[in-house]
Amino acid sequence: MNHVEIEDFYHHDFTTVSEWEVFIARLEEIMHEWRLPHTKVASPLKPGDFVNCQWHEASEKLNFADVEFLLKHYKLEKEEEEEDAAKEESEEEWIQCQKDALDVSNDFVKLNDNCLEIARYYGVREFLVLIPARKGSLTDETRIKIVLSSLTIATNNANCYVPALVQVQEPWQKMYLGCCAGKGTCANLDMVHLKKVPPHCRYLTGLLALFKQKIGEGCGVKIDSVMVSVRFSYLLKDWTNSTWTQEPPDFDFMQGETLGVAELGKLPFGATFDPVGELHLFVTWPQMSDNVVVDSEGYSDLEPQLAPEWSVQVKMVALPACLLSEYMTDFLYLCNNQKTMVELLGESASYIHDDEQMLSSAFNVLTESRIPTLSTVVGRSSVKKKNIEGPISEEILLPILYFLFPDADENSKFPYNDITAGVEDDQWKGVKTCAMDSLVWRLSIVAAHCTHNLGGATALAQLWHEFVQEIRFRWERSILIPGVGPGFPDSVRTCLLHQKLQMMNCCVTRKKAREENAHRSQSTEMDDVEETESEEDEEFFECTSEELASEEVSSTKPQLKAKHLLWNKPAGRLAKHPSLRLIQTGDPLYLPITQDPVPKTEDQLEEDAQVMMQLGTDKYASEMRARMMSASLLSDMESFKAANPGAVLEDFIRWYSPRDWIDEEGIDEWGQGKGHLSPRMMIPDNPWSTTWASAQPVPAHRQKRLFDDTREAEKALHYLCSKRIGQVAQLLLPTLMHAALYTLTSQKQEALPSLPDVAQSILNKLQYATKPIHQKLQVYEDITRDVESVEALVAQVNSLQHKLGGNNDSKEFTSFLIQLMRGKEVSVPGASRGDIGARITTMFRDAQKAAHMMTSVSNTHKDTSAEDSRYRMFPEPSCKEFILRAIMPRPSPASTPQPQRLYVCLKRDHIRLAGFFSEDTTFL
Repeated sequence: MNHVEIEDFYHHDFTTVSEWEVFIARLEEIMHEWRLPHTKVASPLKPGDFVNCQWHEASEKLNFADVEFLLKHYKLEKEEEEEDAAKEESEEEWIQCQKDALDVSNDFVKLNDNCLEIARYYGVREFLVLIPARKGSLTDETRIKIVLSSLTIATNNANCYVPALVQVQEPWQKMYLGCCAGKGTCANLDMVHLKKVPPHCRYLTGLLALFKQKIGEGCGVKIDSVMVSVRFSYLLKDWTNSTWTQEPPDFDFMQGETLGVAELGKLPFGATFDPVGELHLFVTWPQMSDNVVVDSEGYSDLEPQLAPEWSVQVKMVALPACLLSEYMTDFLYLCNNQKTMVELLGESASYIHDDEQMLSSAFNVLTESRIPTLSTVVGRSSVKKKNIEGPISEEILLPILYFLFPDADENSKFPYNDITAGVEDDQWKGVKTCAMDSLVWRLSIVAAHCTHNLGGATALAQLWHEFVQEIRFRWERSILIPGVGPGFPDSVRTCLLHQKLQMMNCCVTRKKAREENAHRSQSTEMDDVEETESEEDEEFFECTSEELASEEVSSTKPQLKAKHLLWNKPAGRLAKHPSLRLIQTGDPLYLPITQDPVPKTEDQLEEDAQVMMQLGTDKYASEMRARMMSASLLSDMESFKAANPGAVLEDFIRWYSPRDWIDEEGIDEWGQGKGHLSPRMMIPDNPWSTTWASAQPVPAHRQKRLFDDTREAEKALHYLCSKRIGQVAQLLLPTLMHAALYTLTSQKQEALPSLPDVAQSILNKLQYATKPIHQKLQVYEDITRDVESVEALVAQVNSLQHKLGGNNDSKEFTSFLIQLMRGKEVSVPGASRGDIGARITTMFRDAQKAAHMMTSVSNTHKDTSAEDSRYRMFPEPSCKEFILRAIMPRPSPASTPQPQRLYVCLKRDHIRLAGFFSEDTTFL
């Protein structure tokens, strides 16, 4: 009994699969799924393949010892060129990673994303890497060995000749250990990462000794030659010499003693500080024998000026501050400001409009004659001047006002050109703002200047107050507003503010014409009355008693009197109709002088449409609509009756609405075709017939004005006066955005070939944003962000062109800039001997001089000039990289020669060594 218990107690089931075996089996399964076993040898690499070709990435999760891992596979996607070449390569004994370790075409590539730095460390084009998931780390040495051995066993079992590595230590250290075995060879991929640099590893001499000692251990073979590739990196951050920096815009052009009026009509463009953050210079010596170069503590042949290859890479400032986008951002911020003019400027900004306040306006000096009249002098002396206190001084405000209203200055250098052509510009067709360089265009730009430079919202309020005061002053004096498109308010192609100013000009024009017509009509009527009285007197005194008694004279005299009665006399005739005659009398039909159509701005049309919609659909509503719409019809009927005494509704319809006159066969007694009214005109009590019945023969100049210019002008002025500062900004915003986009498109830059397409996409957004009368600020915010990004790019290109090329506009330099702007490492043509290399050398030398002067202020000039000039040319390298290669038989002299590689990255605060050491596993 006890014997049985003892057997049961010591019995073990050795068929149970352990967790470690499951882990290895899962690794093998994944490798087979990815088809990694027996990978064919690919064609040799070409320069730039690591950067230009795509890297295929695959990943799979798996667990081991309660730790989650992520197995990743990276492979360079390169097209196979010739199968024969691949077959010849496959006949050799080396595996793919060994061939890549000796390939010099992609040394020192910058691949820092998603473990791709392994390709730079070991020079391989395909590899597996096992990473602890969830930001874990493998720091315990025992665990590292277990995981690494598991991965090695799996690759051997699966006949996978792809390097397999494990990420160890902390993730920021980027430490990778691994191996690759197959075809009788084994390559160990080892890495060392130290924060403190050993003294003997600071120069090439010590690294060569370390490398030779490593690969020569136990083999007993003398190492003849080691091939060395070297790259030094130099960093330039401080652009000390202003010659090499981008010329900044004139920030204080509105703050000085004299105002640069020429700059008022332009928006600034460019970065406020240099948008190029860093310039990295890489100098490279590819594939040198170790016996032809010396680099030790005492002497070095590795001088940057002597390097055969130079390349540069730039790092831009993430979000450079740019002037144009700052202007737009500040203005957008103002759009949400709900403060009134009184809150910003005080009670003096309240609009109590009387003549004395208008005379005291600051704009009087702009519009009055240079020779003051007695009345203006007396008026000014009797009225206490009321100034608007604001942040803009009079010395700055007056040039601004003369710029906006150049007609007030006889010798103005900035008159308005013909602005009708700008509205029809095909490039900007669809942008609902105004013509370029018109009054609203200038006002929006000046408002942006004032907002950004002269005091923010208060400065804009002061400018707007003075602007509105000038508009009122011009209305009262019947002076047209300059820089505004002619004609009626253009609600289709222009912004609302421009329409309001067009309305004011319409009012001024109507007011002047009305006054002139009234004066002319009064004088004409007086002449007609005098002439009629004289004719009647002459006729009365010349007639004898016999003639008065005759029947002929007695029969004609009543007709003569009736013809000359004032209330029956034709008035307001424009011209005789070429063919029509009155139906009843046969007299020629005269075209009447009618009142002009009523101009309306976009907001007024919208109000009318809302009123029409709110009336409803019943009979009363229809009558109200007809009455509202018949005002113009009644005026035209009265003018027609005054010009054609004896006319009937049919005569008016034939002229006014020919479609409602249906022709018939035959000719009437006056020789014109017969006809009748359309069915809709025959409806009893229709609006046309009722309006005709109520119309009186009144010429247009005696009618009640359809367009009351005084009332409409006061409404427009009230609209402008009553705006809050945010509403003012919204009125100017569309035009300011248009001006900003115009400034952007005027920047011609060959190094940004996609700039026109980007500008067109922004233009499409602007066209959409400016169409509705109620602005959508969100769309303008998107436009601002787009302009900001493009402005930053243009500023970066301009800065690089200024630094590296000067006036060089060749295609080769443009291509160089395009590659540089893409963030790539670009080869410098001619290295240090080319034009670009010379400018880079000068920049480093100037930076070194400035740094040396700051650190050695106490030194004398003699001591400074006696120092080695080469020290002042370039600083210490920010990074030194070395790649050492050799082919050695390891681990014994009888072994097959194997490729050996050591990558060294030496920086001020750490050193990294990545070794690819191969051994022969057949001939040990």
